[in-house]
Amino acid sequence: MEHEKPSIKPIAYTFGLYSGLLSIAGLVILYVLNIESHWILSVVSTIATILIYFYGINTYKKLNANVLSIKDGLKTGMGIALVGGIIGAIYAAIHYSIIMPEFLEGKKQEAIDTMMTQNPNMEGEALETALSLIDITTSEAFIATMMILGSIIFGFIVSLIISAVIKNDN
Repeated sequence: MEHEKPSIKPIAYTFGLYSGLLSIAGLVILYVLNIESHWILSVVSTIATILIYFYGINTYKKLNANVLSIKDGLKTGMGIALVGGIIGAIYAAIHYSIIMPEFLEGKKQEAIDTMMTQNPNMEGEALETALSLIDITTSEAFIATMMILGSIIFGFIVSLIISAVIKNDN
């Protein structure tokens, strides 16, 4: 007799929330310490994120009579990635537009300075195009979109590995 599979949604929402809160905590810590990035924070954050995926996928497995296919593990992990990515992206957009707008302005100016150093004779339409690309890539919307994309790609890889390791098709 086939048992009914549990819903992935509550697991994705719960563990996605944890993942999103971890992203928020990372940005807040960097802001409070007044640094752009730190390798220790990156390593700890990556390990914590992997553990969130592991516990989320393992929770699904336990609720599913200890049965887990790679497909179901991937679906669960991708749900966590999407929810966590959206939460982190919304906060990042708020963070960089309200709390720390000078960060993106600084990045924009760095990009302009680098471009002008490498191409001192750039002018006209080429200059306008380059400046508009810099505007796009240093916007809150671009940062948020890249956070969601990064979360989904990272989530796919991590979920695939975790699912392959802990799968149980019996």
